[in-house]
Amino acid sequence: MHHDDTTADLARQLDAASDEELLAILAEADAADEAMHASPPRLGSALPVAPGAVEITLLGGLGCRYGMLAGGAGGLLVRTAHTCVVIDPGPAALDWLVRLAQAGHFDFAALDAVLVSHFHPDHYVDVIPCLEGAISARTRPGRPLLAGNTTVMQRFAAFSPYHLRQVDAVTLTHPAGDGDGEPTTKIGDLVVHATPTLHVEEAGRNRTPIGFALDTPGGGIWHTSDTNLYDGLTDAVTAILPDVTLVIAHADATNVNAPPERAALCHLQTRDVLTITEALRPGHVLIQHYDAAYSSQRYRIAQATWLQRRLDAAALPTRILAGAGGLQLTLAEAALSHHTIPLA
Repeated sequence: MHHDDTTADLARQLDAASDEELLAILAEADAADEAMHASPPRLGSALPVAPGAVEITLLGGLGCRYGMLAGGAGGLLVRTAHTCVVIDPGPAALDWLVRLAQAGHFDFAALDAVLVSHFHPDHYVDVIPCLEGAISARTRPGRPLLAGNTTVMQRFAAFSPYHLRQVDAVTLTHPAGDGDGEPTTKIGDLVVHATPTLHVEEAGRNRTPIGFALDTPGGGIWHTSDTNLYDGLTDAVTAILPDVTLVIAHADATNVNAPPERAALCHLQTRDVLTITEALRPGHVLIQHYDAAYSSQRYRIAQATWLQRRLDAAALPTRILAGAGGLQLTLAEAALSHHTIPLA
């Protein structure tokens, strides 16, 4: 029986019910609502991360305008033994977090912070539901943290002062970027540094977005966020994180031959991954934030294979990973120890 048939059968049954029977159903729901608010339900569960490790889960692998509209832009979930943060929760993040919670891989009560690199919808749309989950499920002292670039914090204060009153807030900026804020914040056993970018957030505002360099128990992680590769970028990252174990690169356009008409793209391109790898020598590069035209598994594997051949030819030890929604990686002792897709 199809869902529509089931609904039609239920509608016929209730149409034949008495007013007393209908009111009993409504009263039962009222009682359940009061009980839920008096003793909030547990919103998920998760096995702990081992001490000395960090677990990263992709909340959707897509990004940009059309990748977002295709339902794939969701950012990252980062967990350690003591800390849990969500980075750049786009419009797919909440769905992924709910699914992970139901499968025993995430607990809203453990969410310590939400980090947002800039004010584009594929990076911030699910900020409020993430904070709602963290606030509603919290069973320990303290409040969740919202940390973002200058624009995010200014806009958030304007469009949701209700939520801002219920969280701690930190504005993050890099000294080479625009805006006022802190270069670093500590969240549990994570140290989060703002990294510079070159990306058009709004007309005339190309230096306000930030990336994130994470000091974690399992190794250094650079989340590029949206940026062009420009002279000085990798030097700025190295000054913050001398040893990078994992680069999470928003490399969502191929442009292997670099025709001039594509030079104004505002994200990393395939060939940029080679330059970043030569400069930072990370153990792994994970590519995510694919626009819809680059979202097929065929493309993602071909891109990773093309890059890996060139790294191997240059005798660079870095391994390339193609991003996919739900991909989960564990770093320990500055190396990748495990990766899987638990919800595949």
